[in-house]
Amino acid sequence: MAEFLADIAGMLELFAIAAGLVLLHRAAKDAPARLLKAAGWVLVAGGLVVGLCTSYYWYRYQSRGEFDSGHMGYPGMMYGAGGAMGPVMAGPGMMGPGMHGPGMMTPGGGATPPSGEGR
Repeated sequence: MAEFLADIAGMLELFAIAAGLVLLHRAAKDAPARLLKAAGWVLVAGGLVVGLCTSYYWYRYQSRGEFDSGHMGYPGMMYGAGGAMGPVMAGPGMMGPGMHGPGMMTPGGGATPPSGEGR
């Protein structure tokens, strides 16, 4: 997933460079078009600098093995400060009344209905 985000960023950088080149071409046809020239150079230079930055981080993440799996996340997401499941998963919303039945958070299969229902 992260690899595709880098590819999308690369496509946007190519779009910025192409738009800058179009502006520079248009500015060459119009004689006193200093603003178009400036905007064209900003787009071209910005696209190149951001492209170098994206390439650097793309290769850095790829060398660490970040693109080996199809999901995004960080190691502390599930096993962070909240104990075995981290602060996000161990909050009161995940451990509420309906979340403790068999099959929900414990092995055994099947969910238990709330009290008074399904009897």
